This record gives sequence, C-alpha cells and structure tokens, in this order.
Amino acid sequence: MAQVFLDRVAATAHVESIAIKEEVKPGQFFKLGVLDADGERRLVEKATGNADANVFLAPEVISYGDPHFDVANVTLKDGDTGRAYHKDEGTIISVTADLAKGVSVGDHVDVGDAGLGFKKASSGNGVGLVIGKENHGVDGEVFVIAFG
Repeated sequence: MAQVFLDRVAATAHVESIAIKEEVKPGQFFKLGVLDADGERRLVEKATGNADANVFLAPEVISYGDPHFDVANVTLKDGDTGRAYHKDEGTIISVTADLAKGVSVGDHVDVGDAGLGFKKASSGNGVGLVIGKENHGVDGEVFVIAFG
C-alpha cells in the first residue's frame, strides 16, 4: 500500500521537486542530485542508507472522481515530477505498516532496505523514533515517526 501522511511539517519546510528514472513508491528516500534541464526539479537516486537519505517521497494524492482510482497503487513514474520533503528534526509523519516492517513503538529507526521506508535502527538513534501506532481506518495500521 505504501502511504505517507504528513502529520507535522514546519511551515518553513522546504519541498523538493524531484525526478527519477524508474518507478518508485511513497516513502522512498533519495539522495539529491543535480538540477534537471528544466532548472526546477532535482534528479535523484535511491538512498542506500541514513547518510545519503536527504529527502523522502510524500505525494499529494488527489482523485477527481475517477471510479478506478486506488490510493494503494499510487507511485511516482519514470520521468514524472514528485514531491519530496527533507527529514528535518521535529517533522512527524505516519507511514503504513508495509513501510515500517519489524518496528515497534519506542524503537529508533534507520532508512529501510534499498531506501524504502524504515527498519529498526542497528545502533544509535538512527533517523527517527517510532512514537505511536494508530489505526487509520481504511488505510489500516500506521506507525507515527518523529525525525530527530
């Protein structure tokens, strides 16, 4: 399902316009690259760990009444422009359980394998802390993560 909910983002948070040459899911972390030819988007690569995870994908999901629209299948496609947020201290997000496998409330988390989602931190404080687990109704269980 791979969904990211922006619970608390600073009004001054910087949003990056990004593009990548493959299809990716929400919750993917990226290493920022150079500006694209349009001078607006940054070309990105999938992050490989905490050190190069500059931003994470959090698309704005909008449906204009399409009866076939399924939020569970939203992805950023090759060449499309996506919206990515810096993992600033104090930012709080919620992610669906498939983006936080093997974590529990109170765990420190690292960027997940291949840069997707989160996993329990191998040591130290990682990139954030799981501060809650909630039910989002149709979206199921979500983990609330505070970047720090």
